[in-house]
Amino acid sequence: MNTVKSLGLVGLAVSALFAAQAFATPLTCPNAPIGGSTTQGSPTCVATTSTDGPGKSLNDLYGPGGSQITGTGLDIYNGQYTPSAHWQIGGTGGSFNVILTEIAGNANVNTFGIYDPSNPSNMLQLFSGPDSAGAKGTLVYNGGGNFQFALFGQAATSATFGDGSIFGYYLGTPGPDGTTLYFYSDPKLNNSAGEAGNPYSDGMHHMVAYQGGNGTSINATGGELLNNEFLLGWEDQVFKNSDLDYNDFVVLVESVHSVPEPAVLGMFGLGVLLLGGFATLRRRSFKA
Repeated sequence: MNTVKSLGLVGLAVSALFAAQAFATPLTCPNAPIGGSTTQGSPTCVATTSTDGPGKSLNDLYGPGGSQITGTGLDIYNGQYTPSAHWQIGGTGGSFNVILTEIAGNANVNTFGIYDPSNPSNMLQLFSGPDSAGAKGTLVYNGGGNFQFALFGQAATSATFGDGSIFGYYLGTPGPDGTTLYFYSDPKLNNSAGEAGNPYSDGMHHMVAYQGGNGTSINATGGELLNNEFLLGWEDQVFKNSDLDYNDFVVLVESVHSVPEPAVLGMFGLGVLLLGGFATLRRRSFKA
């Protein structure tokens, strides 16, 4: 009987640990370093105003009553989609992508694409600097880790990832030394020296994601944002130079879904396994 109790307690402890990681306590949001705007939200702190001017905050653009939407609007502060580090394309094998908004000094040079989680330097660019609001293209997964992307009317480019069908999104922007800085959907990869002082324990959050399906329509596309479609907003400056408005590059991606961290899944599976073992042993003890 002691073995049964011990196994049950271990299973509950592991499950509790999973729950603690999956539902972390919301952080206290700081003011944005540039402009000092108040920020709020979880798990990413988003500025309530923008240094770009009135009506340019992410909430002013895509929140309730936003200038770029009709219908319900996205809950910018409390409706953030998570986890959002890693993604896969759905059953069709294709994902349509469209740039919605770019409000940034680097708008003409910022790049956007996907990267290989097993080797983040292995990338496939989807949009280049000259591509602006309204640019559209399709990302296709061909199996065996091979991805292919083509802007409408242009030749396709491709890359093969070691993590198979799993990928992350990135934003590339000019760095102070003339090289390109890359910011990733996985915040753990954003712990560069330039991010010193950021408020997040898991790395700087340069991307915030929102899922459709709540009755919000996007004016630029003329269609309703469905539950397999996601709006991704990006901050293109290191924390100390940022205004945290996440309107620097806003893109709509569809037919994708997020993939939880493998370690978290493993921990959850272990908890379920142990709880299952507890239940089995308990039944056997009753039969005895």
